[in-house]
Amino acid sequence: MQLLNYKNYLELVLKSAGLCVFEVDLEKQTYLGFVNAEAIYGVSGETILRDVERFASLEPELYREKVSDYFVHPADAGVVADAFEKVLGEEQAIYDARMRTAAGDYIWCRVHATPYRMESGSVNMIGVVSNVSNLYEHIMDAREKSMRDLFTGLYNKTSFTMLCRECLCSQPKPSYVLAIVDLDDFKQINDTFGHAAGDRVLLDIAKQLQAHFSQQTLMGRFGGDEFILLVPFSKLQSLEETLYSFLKDGSLVYPVTKSIGYVVVPDGVCRYEELLEQADRALYVAKQTKNCIQKYEETSEASS
Repeated sequence: MQLLNYKNYLELVLKSAGLCVFEVDLEKQTYLGFVNAEAIYGVSGETILRDVERFASLEPELYREKVSDYFVHPADAGVVADAFEKVLGEEQAIYDARMRTAAGDYIWCRVHATPYRMESGSVNMIGVVSNVSNLYEHIMDAREKSMRDLFTGLYNKTSFTMLCRECLCSQPKPSYVLAIVDLDDFKQINDTFGHAAGDRVLLDIAKQLQAHFSQQTLMGRFGGDEFILLVPFSKLQSLEETLYSFLKDGSLVYPVTKSIGYVVVPDGVCRYEELLEQADRALYVAKQTKNCIQKYEETSEASS
């Protein structure tokens, strides 16, 4: 039997493990080679070397920036920069970052970057890259589950509040309406038909919300029979028609109506607590009539 030479043996091991190994001459700012780059980046090491060769003549800071843009998701550039500084100090760096593939998407990878000093005195780096996307998928799945109301599957109060603040304070942002939905006389459903009937109503309301509002709508259950929405819109009239359609949806098995209070988020405003209070005041007015929608307006509030 013919024995594999060292190079072929290394390539076989890396392919079996789904790993990529690369080497960098840190002093010359030059990538020296990639082995099994296809496993991570979807292209050959030769292709990558040709692509990054044009960065070698740049000043060190700009070189690192361009190389980072080529390989890594922009949000992870800081992590890579910190690791690079560590390697330049001749320390090993281990970090996770999203690597760009030839298809233009990103996968989570773990990189072990180890510096070593050559006989000439210069320092090179060996990097081992592994795909850890499955690990991050499990982490994100667990995080997402922890953010959900266990019964309806909508976001729980804590998670909705956090995500809503992020949406309201993001720039640029679309026009939003913050709306609170409350079921009228929900206690009578439990008292008349039993708690199983009440549970069925809550699940049906969650399904109605998902059916009437777009996937871009942030939906949460605030507890009991109260739900809350952050709805992006381009035309307020169209959104109000959607709210009315949801209000009048008669697909519930048990007889219950809804009251809705909402506030249009003013441009430049990201004060969540203030907006929540205004939507709640509008809901209070709606509950006086029941089975209706009330928009928050300071002028109408003063006269109510």
